[in-house]
Amino acid sequence: MLTTTTTILSLLLTYLRFIDGKENLKREQVSHLLDQLLLNYNKHVRPGGGADPLRISTDFAIRSMGPISESDMAYSMQIYLRQRWYDDRLTFQIDNFTEFTLSNKVLKSIWKPDTYFVNGKNSKAHNITVPNAFVRIRHDGRLYMSRRLTVRARCPLKLSRFPMDKADCPLIIASYAYTTDEIIYYWNPNAPNVDMPKGLTMATYEVGWVDSANTTYQTTHGPQSVLEVHIHLHRNLGFFILQTFLPCYLIVSLSWISFWINRDAAPARVLLGVTTILSTAQIGMTVREGLPRVPYATAIDVFLNVCLVYDMAALIQYAAVNYFTKVMPIEGGDEEEDELTGFPPPRKIIISEQEHERERETLILNNAHVVDLEHQGYKKIGCYQMLWRCLTGNSEFRLHRGNSVKPGVGNSVSDIDLMARIIFPSTFILFNVCYWTLYLHIPQS
Repeated sequence: MLTTTTTILSLLLTYLRFIDGKENLKREQVSHLLDQLLLNYNKHVRPGGGADPLRISTDFAIRSMGPISESDMAYSMQIYLRQRWYDDRLTFQIDNFTEFTLSNKVLKSIWKPDTYFVNGKNSKAHNITVPNAFVRIRHDGRLYMSRRLTVRARCPLKLSRFPMDKADCPLIIASYAYTTDEIIYYWNPNAPNVDMPKGLTMATYEVGWVDSANTTYQTTHGPQSVLEVHIHLHRNLGFFILQTFLPCYLIVSLSWISFWINRDAAPARVLLGVTTILSTAQIGMTVREGLPRVPYATAIDVFLNVCLVYDMAALIQYAAVNYFTKVMPIEGGDEEEDELTGFPPPRKIIISEQEHERERETLILNNAHVVDLEHQGYKKIGCYQMLWRCLTGNSEFRLHRGNSVKPGVGNSVSDIDLMARIIFPSTFILFNVCYWTLYLHIPQS
């Protein structure tokens, strides 16, 4: 029994030595083969020489994407760029050995395509902890090269619908020096042109779909083979709804509270109007910080400016109320205040009242068409007529309003306030219906 066990162990050790020796032999053969292949290899000359153009199969996988910068009109993504081509100078023949993978150091000794990104900006290759690249050589001279890159490319954004806009970010791949007579790029027919992982998300955008094309560009030194990728994105609205639209809705609604405040409370209504205007202006300055200075109005500009107009209109509305509906009692009304103070009224006030009385008499005597004010309809006058008399500065109307109020009687609710309670909310709701329909449901040209 012991002899049998010893025999089995000896056979196992012999087999392992044979396998190890075979692997060592293969390594030695590969090392010797590479030395022979690269002995007279000229890495500065493309495969095929001056014969038919070299065809390079290309595809890439997106590992991650973002951020997208509106101010720089650029986007970033991390990709694995994969390319395949044939080099007849690297064909070999080893029994039971069809291909092998080499480290990135071999890339310095062989010819590689001078692929670059036409619309690239500050792209880079990853070199931590070693250069993230490898090459695989097949017995028939087919080479497969994969590199990990971070690409930063230009993305022209149309911000007329910001933040309901969509982006079409291109990535253009071409040869830097060779024309179509020497190199032709084409998409790999056996793999997706652009491999995107499921659940690829960004903070501000959602990835829609990807288009790819194979085309030719005409340049000054001849036609060039080009691969194009267009990544379609649409912006997430959640951040802007919470940080811009909702606060603006609340601020505009807050400005309407002044329509329910007594028109005698001038400090309250003016302070409320000024506060809402400044708050809306502050939100507008904050939301525009990361945007370029485009020469056209964006969707957020339209919304913020309309909100600002409504805030200012609420303040101007009180000015109209104060001008031609808020009136004081006629002179000589209540004398209790003078009795409580114990002091006679100042002389300059008496002079002022006398001058005001003379102006009133002069106005009535110089009017050639003096008629009874009651018959002119001043008692029951519409809001639009009041507005017209305010804009034209009708002193006769204000004189009648002052005479018609009894001493000690305050101001009632203005008809302008009553109408504003309906007009302001209804028109703002109508604007929002048109606004969201236009920017969300009507396609962009």
